[in-house]
This record gives sequence, structure tokens and C-alpha cells, in this order.
Amino acid sequence: MMAYRVKFNAELEKDVRRLLSAQVGRAIGHLTGVLDDGGSAIHATRKSLKRCRSILRLVRPGLSRADFRTCDLAFRDIGRLLSHDRDSEVMTETLTQLAADAETSKDKAALAAALNTLGADKLNGYAHTQATQNTDAAIGRLHDAEHAIHALKVKHADITTLAAGFADTYSDGRKALKKAYRAQDDEAFHTFRKALQHHWRHCQLLVQVWPEMMDVRIAAAREQSQLIGIDHDLSLLTAHFSDTGSSKLEPDIRQHVCALAKAEQTRIRSAAKPLARRLYALPPADLERMILKTWPAAKSLARHRRRPSAAALTSSGQPLPAKDASPD
Repeated sequence: MMAYRVKFNAELEKDVRRLLSAQVGRAIGHLTGVLDDGGSAIHATRKSLKRCRSILRLVRPGLSRADFRTCDLAFRDIGRLLSHDRDSEVMTETLTQLAADAETSKDKAALAAALNTLGADKLNGYAHTQATQNTDAAIGRLHDAEHAIHALKVKHADITTLAAGFADTYSDGRKALKKAYRAQDDEAFHTFRKALQHHWRHCQLLVQVWPEMMDVRIAAAREQSQLIGIDHDLSLLTAHFSDTGSSKLEPDIRQHVCALAKAEQTRIRSAAKPLARRLYALPPADLERMILKTWPAAKSLARHRRRPSAAALTSSGQPLPAKDASPD
């Protein structure tokens, strides 16, 4: 896969188009079966779409409001076309994991019954044929997005744009973190998770600023995102089994499954909170300033490491032979 990071020496506007085109191409490849990484094509496609939306947020200060909104909504809507099929996969995986961790026979029986009600071809009346139609529609919209990317304009295409976009999205994450734990609401935690994923991907995009430091943030944001992702998967379960029209399970079994999911959510949110507070401890202005200050130095360092020492090379470009340390 082409590197998901901003290049030092590339023109930013062209590099943004390169990054977006690469992810759109991968999404089309997964949906058409050209690319196969051994996992779910729908899941892989949705990850590429999320990477596209993160790229847009990183350069948002340099985009017109209309361009940002048009492109962002286009990628969002393509993802939604594929969401029902992915939700079915997620709920099956989540129930399977809950059943594996269940401690009592009553819990195991309730979760097994819930698994049996999730058909492979149908969820909430959503037929397999409709999923196929939506996949075809998504491929068409991705081809449209390929054309739109080539016309995308980035104003003030330099490090100040990237630093501002990085800080703005990080700031959104801090606000979402506070709101999620204050409200203890599923939707608020989902919003926080999206902000986390953007920060994770922004650190990947700007990893060359300081790889050792960014790798720490990437790992922390990934771990946090995975925890809150499980929380979101559990919320899908509770929403599905709380709806009497969505499940054929007996009411007492549905309530038991929802109670198990809620208990696991409580545990996850408690474990995630200190990790989140540590990740979002610094003020956004500090991170913006860090990007601005370290970017020029990182570029110079990269040039220095690429440039061979003239003293160490012959005219042919080959290393000089080592001198014999023995006396003549």
C-alpha cells in the first residue's frame, strides 16, 4: 500500500490528491475483489473511506467550506451505503466474543439464542440482494469521487495548514471526551471515537515530523480507539435487541442480552478513561506549535540522512576501501 503519510518535498495540494486517490483506489479494489487482504471487503473499504475523511480534516483550514463539505459528505454517504452489511458482521462478532467470555450457563444460553437470531442474509429486513445493489452503487460513487479529487484546491498549502488542521481535530477530541464521560451516552462515545480515529490517522499522516514521538501517539490512539470501538459495537447490540421489531427473541432473553452488553460497556469505559485523559492532556496550541517547530528540522534531518558523505565515496559513487591500519 502506498504510504499513508504526507511527503516532505511534495507540493501539498498534489500530495493531498495522491493520498485521497490512493485510498479511493483501494476502496474500489476491495469492493470489486481486485484487492483481498484476507478480511472483510466491506470493513476494508470503510477503513479507506475513514482515511479519506481524516485527510480532509487535516487540510480543512486550506479548503473552502463548500469543497470540504461536498467531499466529506460524499465519503460519509458511501460508507453509509455499506453500513448495514457491516453492522451484521459486527454484531455477530460481538455476540461471539461475549459468549466466549460468559461466566454462567444462563449468560451463555441467552447469548447463543441471540446469535441464532442473526441470519447471515437478513438483518432488520435488510436483504442480501439490497446489499449487492448498495455495493454496486458505492463503486459508482467512488469513481465519481476519483474525478472530484483531481479538482480539489488547497489554499495556503504549507505546514501551517497541516498544523492548524491537526490542532483543530485534536481540540474536537478533547471536547468530545469531556462530553462523552459527562453524558454517558452511546452517541457521545461514538462521536468521541470518530475524533480519536482522526487523531490517530493525523499522527500517521505527519509521522515524519518526529517518528519516535508520533509512534507513541499512534499506538495510544489506536488502543483507545479499539476500546471505544468495542463500546460502539455493544451499543449496536443493545439498540438491536431493545427494539421489539428487530428481534424474535423472547423479551426476558432480549433484556438479559442487553444487560450483559451494558455491563461490558461500563467496564470498558472505566478502563478507557485514564488512557483518554493521558492522550488528550496537552492543550491543542502546544501540539500545533510542536508541528510548526519540528517540521523544518525534520525536513533538514531527512535531507541529511539521504545525502552521502562526499569523503566516503569515490567518483563512481562506491564507498572507499577501508584503510589498512597496519604499519607499512
